[in-house]
Amino acid sequence: MKKLFSVLLLLSLTVISFSQAPAGKSRTKKPVANPTLSKADLQKIKLIEDTLQLLGMQFTTDTSIDVRKKACYTFIPKLVSALKLNNSFYYRFDSLETVSQIYPPDSSFRILTWQLVLPKGHFRYYGVVQMRSSKIKIYPLHDLSDTMQYQTQQQTTNENWYGALYYNVIQQTIGKQQVYTLFGFEAADYITRRKVIDILTFDKTGVPHFGSPLFQFKYDSSHVKLLDTMSRFFIEYKYNAPTVLNYDVQMQMIVFDHVAPQNEKARGATFTYVPDGTYEGFLWTKDHWQWVEKVFTFSIDQNDNPPIPQPLFGTPRNQPEMPKDGNPR
Repeated sequence: MKKLFSVLLLLSLTVISFSQAPAGKSRTKKPVANPTLSKADLQKIKLIEDTLQLLGMQFTTDTSIDVRKKACYTFIPKLVSALKLNNSFYYRFDSLETVSQIYPPDSSFRILTWQLVLPKGHFRYYGVVQMRSSKIKIYPLHDLSDTMQYQTQQQTTNENWYGALYYNVIQQTIGKQQVYTLFGFEAADYITRRKVIDILTFDKTGVPHFGSPLFQFKYDSSHVKLLDTMSRFFIEYKYNAPTVLNYDVQMQMIVFDHVAPQNEKARGATFTYVPDGTYEGFLWTKDHWQWVEKVFTFSIDQNDNPPIPQPLFGTPRNQPEMPKDGNPR
């Protein structure tokens, strides 16, 4: 029981960390003041929110799997009953700390996602897309990622969603279509974590679609041949490695840690991968995300040095010599 509680505590800390963004990036903005609920509906939704808050804490932290499941399954219809109220889109559910809420720049919808910890290192993700509307217009997200291939490139809808906790969303336009880039966190098992960039679009009927061939590149930083075009992008790493994957507003590009094994014997065992102190990225170019192999190109003393005086592990070529006083020459 103590071991399970320790694991759950660690997972809770991991969920908290997923919302952290690179320097210069604030969290996704929520919509400005808009139509509000009637006084009666406002009282109803506040009461429902109190119940949701309690259930959210139960399915996140309780040591009993039966309690967690029951809380999660009770949470879903309670949330739907709140979303059914007129103008519920404009109610922010600020007390639901165990549920991620993101809004795109145009505030045309919001996505709520959460995680249920199951036995034997399994996880299930739940969510809903709520469109900006005075009347209810929602799309429940059904996580079928356990039926998909490893790092799937399958294009899906809300009915066969690749589950994740979303922590950011940005917006581009291709022709007349709005394209939303989603940033998500996934606990693959007890020892492995993933971060994923997915693409969200809406068809003419308003149905959400996930995945689109907008990520273009040829090689990763280890010069391993990859697909020329991907519909979604993953990085996979050790469960406790502090790893960044997010949009940097100042740089106007996606920036993410290059993760690597700490020794060659572990190459391919991605559950051991950690950031090596270098960064890759994606730059929006016309109508796609173009891979950038090396985000930071400035040097220390010599050409092609990383923007740090000493790497986290290993010694790259042309690394500047570190004198005993700790100051780089």
